[in-house]
Amino acid sequence: MRRILLFFSVLFLISSAVMAQTRTVSGVVTGEKGETLPGVTIQVKGSNTATTTDIDGKYSIKVTDMQSVVLTVKYIGYAYQERAVPANERNADFKLQPVASNLNEVVVVGYGEQKKISLTGAVANIDVKKIEDLPSLNLAASLVGQSPNVSVSTPSQRPGQGTNIVIRNPTSIVTNGKTGVSPLYVIDDQIRTAADFNLLDANEIDNISILKDAEAAIYGIQGANGVVLVRTKRGKQGAPKISFSSSVGTASARQLPKMMSGIQLATWLNDYNQTRVGQSLAAAGQPNAGQVQYIDANGYRNGVVTQKETAWYTPDELDYIANNSTNYLEQAFKTAWTEREAVAISGGTDKVTYYAGTDYVIQNSNFKGVNSNKWGLRASIEAKAAKGLTASLNLSSSSYNSRSYWYKYDSTSESLDNDVTSLNVVQPWSKYFIDGNPVAVNSSLSSGGGIDNINVFLFQNSDNYTSQRSNVMNVLGKLSYDVPFVKGLNLTGTLNENYNNGWGQQYGTSFNIYTYSGTGGNNHIPGGTITNVTLRKNGDRVFINSTYARAYQLDGIINYNRSFGKHNISFLGVYEQREDYNTALRGQADNVIIGGKDNINFTTGTTSANQASSIANNGYLSYIGRLNYSYADKYFVQLSTRIDGSTDFLPGRNYGYFPAASVGWVVSNETFMKKVTWLDLLKVRASVGLLGSNNSLKYQYDESYKFGTGSSGGAVFNEAARNYGILYNLALANPYITWDHTTKTNYGLDLAFLRNRLTTSVDYYWNHGYNLLQTISSAVPATVAANLPVQNSGIVNSFGWEISAGWRDKIGKDFTYSFSPFFAWSDNKQIARDQSVGNIGTPLDLIGKSSDVGTYGYQSAGIIRTKEQADAIIAQRTAAAGGDSKVLVNGLAIKDASGIYHLGMINFVDQNGDGIIDANDQVYLNKKNDNHYSLGLNWAVNYKSLSLAVVMGMSWGGINSIGSYDRIQQSSANPITENKPVYWADHWTPSNPDAKYPNPYYLDNIKTTSDFWFVSGFQWNINTINLGYSLPQKWASKIGMSSARLYAVGYNMFSLTNPYPNGFRDVQSGIQQYPAIRTVSVGLNATF
Repeated sequence: MRRILLFFSVLFLISSAVMAQTRTVSGVVTGEKGETLPGVTIQVKGSNTATTTDIDGKYSIKVTDMQSVVLTVKYIGYAYQERAVPANERNADFKLQPVASNLNEVVVVGYGEQKKISLTGAVANIDVKKIEDLPSLNLAASLVGQSPNVSVSTPSQRPGQGTNIVIRNPTSIVTNGKTGVSPLYVIDDQIRTAADFNLLDANEIDNISILKDAEAAIYGIQGANGVVLVRTKRGKQGAPKISFSSSVGTASARQLPKMMSGIQLATWLNDYNQTRVGQSLAAAGQPNAGQVQYIDANGYRNGVVTQKETAWYTPDELDYIANNSTNYLEQAFKTAWTEREAVAISGGTDKVTYYAGTDYVIQNSNFKGVNSNKWGLRASIEAKAAKGLTASLNLSSSSYNSRSYWYKYDSTSESLDNDVTSLNVVQPWSKYFIDGNPVAVNSSLSSGGGIDNINVFLFQNSDNYTSQRSNVMNVLGKLSYDVPFVKGLNLTGTLNENYNNGWGQQYGTSFNIYTYSGTGGNNHIPGGTITNVTLRKNGDRVFINSTYARAYQLDGIINYNRSFGKHNISFLGVYEQREDYNTALRGQADNVIIGGKDNINFTTGTTSANQASSIANNGYLSYIGRLNYSYADKYFVQLSTRIDGSTDFLPGRNYGYFPAASVGWVVSNETFMKKVTWLDLLKVRASVGLLGSNNSLKYQYDESYKFGTGSSGGAVFNEAARNYGILYNLALANPYITWDHTTKTNYGLDLAFLRNRLTTSVDYYWNHGYNLLQTISSAVPATVAANLPVQNSGIVNSFGWEISAGWRDKIGKDFTYSFSPFFAWSDNKQIARDQSVGNIGTPLDLIGKSSDVGTYGYQSAGIIRTKEQADAIIAQRTAAAGGDSKVLVNGLAIKDASGIYHLGMINFVDQNGDGIIDANDQVYLNKKNDNHYSLGLNWAVNYKSLSLAVVMGMSWGGINSIGSYDRIQQSSANPITENKPVYWADHWTPSNPDAKYPNPYYLDNIKTTSDFWFVSGFQWNINTINLGYSLPQKWASKIGMSSARLYAVGYNMFSLTNPYPNGFRDVQSGIQQYPAIRTVSVGLNATF
C-alpha cells in the first residue's frame, strides 16, 4: 500500500512540474496605422502550437516556460514576422507592415469597394502612378500594356482622334453599323461616356479598375463588354498639400513610309509601259517576238517616230528626275511640341475635407495648322454636417478643342488622313507651286468640282479649316447617413447632373488650280506655259453643327456591413434612375463670296442644303442588390442581381434580370496549411453571371419611315413624273427585339510565395453570347417595300486564358527591382449567325468557326520568271486539263495565242488539279489574321533616388498581309503614275528575272488575294520608358518642397520587329494612315 501511495505521489509531483513548465503569452496584433487585425495566425516556431487573433486583434497562446520561444506571425497582405519571447515574458504585441502583394489594398468595384483579398471576380486594378507621367491627350491610350486581355488601339494617331478599349474579346455580331464591343465607363459611380473618360487627366485619378467577368453583371444591360471604373481624387484630413506636375516634350513619327525615289518610280513606270506596249502590239497582231524593248529610249514604239509613247520618261527627263526629287511627306511632317500642366490642392480637418485641381494639355500636330488641347477643372468638398451625416459636392468641368486645315477629298467625301496619302504617293519630282501658282498634282482635274489629291500645301497655308469644340460640366451631390440605432447601416443618396455642349464648324472656299504644259521629251518636267486655270471647290461652304446633351442619374443606396465574430456580412441595395436628352442642329450654306468670312451670312448659296435637326431621349430604371458573406477570411460568397428597364425596347418587354454569383476560398488560411511557410497565399475563385449589351437602335420595335420626293423615294404614277411626296418604310418592325445576352463564367487562382515576393494569378473564362442582334441579309420581294428588321438570333462563344505574375525583391538596402509579366490568349466560335445562303456547307460557311478564320485566297507558287518555266507550267497543266492548251492564271493566259509570254506574273497552286487557276482553287491560307496571343513584359528598377520603368509587349499568332493599296495604287481615283513603296524597285523585268516582286503591269494578278503578300504578324513593341530621379528630402525642403521628382518619359517608343519588305512602313501605320507617333517628354512632379 505504501508503495502505491508513493508511486501516485511521485506521479503527481512530476505532472505538477510539467504543468509548471508552460505559460501563456498574449498580446495584440495591429497594422501599420494601429488598426487591430483579426484572423492573424500566431504559431510557436518548430511546433504545431498555433492560434489566431480575435475580432479585436487579441490572442493568447501557451508556450514552454523557463525558456525562450520564437513566435511567428503570418497574415495575408502583410510581411511575415517572427519574434523571440524571453522565458520571463508573458506579453508580445506585434505591428505588421503591409507588403507589395497589396492584398489589403482597396479595389473599386461596382457601387462600392472591396479589399483585394475578398475579391471573387476577375478585376484588374491599374496602378495610376505608372501612367501619371505619360503625355497622352486621351486617358485610354495610357492603358497600353497595363493588363492582360485589355486591348487598346488607336485607329489614327492624328492628334485628337479617339482610342478604343476592348476587354476580353466580347461576344458580338456587327449590326446597325456597329459591333458593340466598347466597355461601359463609370466615373465616381456615375455612368459616363468614353469621351468623358478620355477627358480625364491621370493626375486627378485615385483608382482605375476594370471588371472583366460576371463582376460586371451589377451593371446589367450595359455590362457585357466589361466595365472601366474610375474613382477621382478627394481631399484628405491634414494640412493643405499642393501638388504640381509639368512636362514638355516632342512628338515625332516613329517611322515615315519609305517610298521609291523619283528615279526608281520613273524607271518602274517605264518598265510598266514596256509590258503594256508589248501587250498592245500583240493584240494588234504585231508581236515582234523576241524583242525585249518595245519602246526605245526616246519613247518611240520600235523606233517608229510616228508612234510615240507620251507616258514614257525620256533620258533628259530621267536626268532631271534623278537630281530634282523631294520627299514631300518628310518636308511637311515636322516634330511637334506637347505640353502638360496640372496643379491641385487638398487637405482638411476631421470635419471638412477638400480637393481642387486643374490640368491643361496641348498636343500640336506634325502638320502645320493642326492642333488639339484639353483643359479640366475638378473640385470637391466633404463635410460632416451632423453626427453620422456627411454631405459632399463634386464639381468638374472640361473642355476639348481641335482645329485643322480642311482638306475635302472630293465633292462628296472627306477623310482626315488624305493629306498623308497624297504626300506619300505624289511623284517626287512634282512641284506644288510654280511661279507662286498652286499646281494640281496626281489629279486629272475632272469636272466634278472636288479637290481630289491636288495640293496639300495649298490648304495647309490657307484659312480653310474644320474645328470641333466641346464643353462638359458635371455636378455630383451626395448625402450619407450612418443610422445610429442599427450598427453598420448606411443610407446614401446621390444626384448627378451632366451637361455637354458641342460646336463644330467647317469653312472651305474655292481655289484656282493651274495646269502647266511641262517640259522635257514627253513634258514630264514641271514648268512650261500655263495651259489651263480651273476653279476647284474645297467645299466652298460654311457648315456648322451644334449639339447639346443633358443627363442625370439619381441613386438611393442602402449599405449594411457588420462583423459577428469571424463572420462578416454586407448588403448593398440601390434604386437607380437615369435619363439622357440629346439634340443636334446643323446647317450649311454654299458659295462663299468673301474670303476669310466664315459666316453663313457671307455666302450666296441656298441655306437649305445639308440642314437637319435631331432629338433623342432615353430613360433607364434599375433595382440592384448585392450580398457578400465571408468567414474568417477563408470563405467568400457574393450574390448580386440587377433589374434593368430601358425605353429602347417595347413596353412590356423592356425589363431584364441579370443575376450573378461568385465564390472564393483562401486555402492558405486553413489550419492544415500553417506549416507551409513558403506559401503565403493560395486562393481559388469562380464566378458566373448573366449580362447584357444594348446594340439596338432606338424604336426598332416599331416601324420607321422616311419622307421621299422626286426621284429619291417619290411615288411613281407614270414614267415621266416622280413628284408626289410619300412616306416610305425603311425597315419592318420587330416587337421582340431585345438586348444581347451573355453568360460569363470565370475560374481563377491566386498565389503568393516567398513572403509575397512572387505572386501569380491565373484566369480561364468562357462567355456564351446568345440572342445577339444581327442584320438579316436575306432578300425580300420588292412588294414588301422594306428591309427585314434586325433580329436577336446570333450565338457566339468566346473564351481565353490570362496569366499574370510579379516578382518584387531588393538587393541590399538601396536597390529594389520588380518584374511583372503577363500572358493572354483569346478566341471565339460562331454557333449561329446570318450569312449568305451560298456559303452554307462550303469552306466559307461561318458556323462552328472563329470570327477570325484567316484569309481565303490563292496559294502562291512563286513568280513565273522565264519562258522555260512558263513552258513547263503549260505542259503540266495542259496534261491536267486533258489537252486544253489554254492555261490560265486567274483568267490570264501564261502564253497567249500570238505567242507572247506573260512573264513576271505570280503563279498560283492548282488546288483541284484541273489545269486552270480559277475561284475553285481558293483555300484558307492561314489560320488567323489577328494576333491572339500576347505577352506583357513590364519591369522596374530603383537605386536610391533613381528609378527606371519599362513597359513592353509582344503579340503573335496571326499573319499580316501587305494591303492592296500598299501593294499597288491603281484605280479610277488612283492613277498608275502615283508613287509606290520602296520594295517595288526590285521588280521583274527581262533583265532582272530574279527580282523579288512581280511584273508591275499585271495589276489584277498583283491585286489578287494570295499568300505571296503575307508577312509575319509577330510584334514586339517598347511602349513606355520612364527614367526618374527623386530629390533627397533635405534638398527638396531647401527649395520649399515636400518632395520633388524629375523624369523623362518616352511613349510608344519603337518596335523591335518589322516584317514588312524593306521596312517600308511602321507596324502600326500604313501609307494611307497618319504615322505612328513617338512622344518624349521631360517633367517635374512636386508637392508643397
